[in-house]
Amino acid sequence: MQRQPSRSRQRGPCLALISALVLGLGPGAAPAGARVSDPLLRNLEQALNRSGNDGLRSLVDNGPGLDPGRLENRHQLLRQAFSDARWSLSSGPDLPDGRSTLLVKVTGSRQEAGRSFRLEASQRLAVRQQGNRLTSQEVLAEESILRSGERDLPVAVLMPEEVLTGQRYDIDVVLDEPLKDTMLAGGVGEIPAEAQRNLRSPDLQLGALTAGGVFKRIQAPYKAGQQFWAVMLLHPQGTVSVSRLVRVVSRR
Repeated sequence: MQRQPSRSRQRGPCLALISALVLGLGPGAAPAGARVSDPLLRNLEQALNRSGNDGLRSLVDNGPGLDPGRLENRHQLLRQAFSDARWSLSSGPDLPDGRSTLLVKVTGSRQEAGRSFRLEASQRLAVRQQGNRLTSQEVLAEESILRSGERDLPVAVLMPEEVLTGQRYDIDVVLDEPLKDTMLAGGVGEIPAEAQRNLRSPDLQLGALTAGGVFKRIQAPYKAGQQFWAVMLLHPQGTVSVSRLVRVVSRR
């Protein structure tokens, strides 16, 4: 018999916080500038991996998608949540408009109330450089996975990075192992813009899952923008929380 869903608030480090903390979130991109250089890439990685904010402000200009003060604040907040957080930056292929792509990965762990939390997060950014500073960024893709419990439960996240306005799409987060007699619970919900701004976790409607994961059909809004989704799976041996950005565009 399926248990009745219960209301539960995401506990532990905040998914809304994590989802916007990799290199500072912003929607826009500047029309001018050069591709990011290897020296700037190395300097950014070194600055992010220092415990303080020294060096970050000298590498980032205030521009479309970038706010140095906000970046420093969020870097500090993530350091407080995961004191051992480590950033890894690598460059990808240039885009047709001349911007560089930058892949940012963050890992970290923490102990809280006797529980161990393990973070894996990533962003794919479109960026521009002018001089020795980053001058703009646009988030192309973003995902974070937060695990707790005895082991890292294997999950598959099947969710598009980009959809058209008004398009129907699926959100599937599946446990990659047989359930057998194990009880699995979970839920999915959108992270509202206000929760993102205030770095609050969303309230998720949780219920028993008999199919081994969370499956939801979504209709994208008719206005271009962004949607952030949070998914939680509760297993006797651990918990998995996933957040993913879906970009809503009017045309491709």
